[in-house]
Amino acid sequence: MSFRVAMPGAPAVTMVTITLDGEKVEARRGEPVAAALVGGGHLALARSPKFHRPRGPSCVRGACDGCLARVDGVPNVMTCLVPCDEGTEVVSQNTLGSREVDFLRVTDWFFPQGMNHHELFAGVPGVQQVMQAFARRVAGLGRLPKSAAPARAAQRRELDVLVVGAGPSGMAVALAASARGRSVEVVDEGLAVGGGALALANDERAPFRALLAAFDAAVAANTIRLRLRTPATGIFGADVLVAGPEGAEVLSARATVLATGAHDGVLAFEGNDVPGVMSARAGGFFLGHGALVGKRIVVVVPDGGGPFGEAFARAVTAAKLPCELTLVRGEPVRVGGASRVKSVVVRDAAAASGERTLKADALLVDAERAPAYELAEQVGAKLVHAPRGFVVATDDGALAPRFWGAGELVGTPFDAEALRREAEALAARL
Repeated sequence: MSFRVAMPGAPAVTMVTITLDGEKVEARRGEPVAAALVGGGHLALARSPKFHRPRGPSCVRGACDGCLARVDGVPNVMTCLVPCDEGTEVVSQNTLGSREVDFLRVTDWFFPQGMNHHELFAGVPGVQQVMQAFARRVAGLGRLPKSAAPARAAQRRELDVLVVGAGPSGMAVALAASARGRSVEVVDEGLAVGGGALALANDERAPFRALLAAFDAAVAANTIRLRLRTPATGIFGADVLVAGPEGAEVLSARATVLATGAHDGVLAFEGNDVPGVMSARAGGFFLGHGALVGKRIVVVVPDGGGPFGEAFARAVTAAKLPCELTLVRGEPVRVGGASRVKSVVVRDAAAASGERTLKADALLVDAERAPAYELAEQVGAKLVHAPRGFVVATDDGALAPRFWGAGELVGTPFDAEALRREAEALAARL
């Protein structure tokens, strides 16, 4: 079954063919591999390492393991961060049998309350060693590549302003700093600039279009240097370690701005790991690539959530897409299904009984997001724990000497005008 849709105003694309476990899948050149697979109706892409439960994409920003696969011979690839090209070969991993029927799933049936394999048959001579060897073989995440990757160049560089993150906040800061005569370099692990704005389709993205156009023009004019697929993997003193297609580098900047955004909110409810349960932002990303996550979609927006759930619902309705969509302002209670969502029980204030059961094959949750604080913590920024996660405390954007924070990382609303004002003020203080 195809879940591909044509979104109004979508640019022309070049079609290519990729394979999933030998099966051909039509894809758009340059789109994330995960988007092509979901658009082709393939949602259960991976297996959990220990109990071999089905897993599917959840965040589409490299922060979960639901889309891990072997791509062109390389194991443990986050397929949401790899572009499609003609002949891209995707192979499921960590299975005995196939992606759909993994015989190692019996582990989950035999140990429904969980298993500590370190103590299984402890003290039984010979048996424990056999169980340990078996556990090591069936667990893990794929096999090593057949050949070692060639060594890549590594170097150290000094620069003026480094911006980590090419979402709306990072782009706004880069433009504001460049306008003040600063030399700016932007790194991001994604395939395209835009961050959360890419999860907004058509008219929903309108407030960010001017920012996207201005940033693209600055990159084209070489007034801002952009490096995609290049994550910042660690900060050591004033040095930022990045690794991408150009190799590993240690960058030391006069000013480094962390615009790392926020993690999607995760709620605790039964079945929250079933393929088809994902963040509303992830559903929006897929929709932007013309991939619909299901035919019966439930979107849940809890208190404090937004704006991606309601934006997704409006985009689907406006485009008259071939699916049944239910928007709930409340909380998910449990999900039915194993290899894919089959039903959703929600707690809905509008329902007379307080709870109702909905048929569904996908659940998008738009819970309150938590700042992506990890790099900020490494520079010594003050963290305050809140129900949604750690919040980064800052004084006018300053995190530490030579380090600044911007955007959702430091609590600025995901609003184009608010981010522009913050960027102008921050650029003046760098």
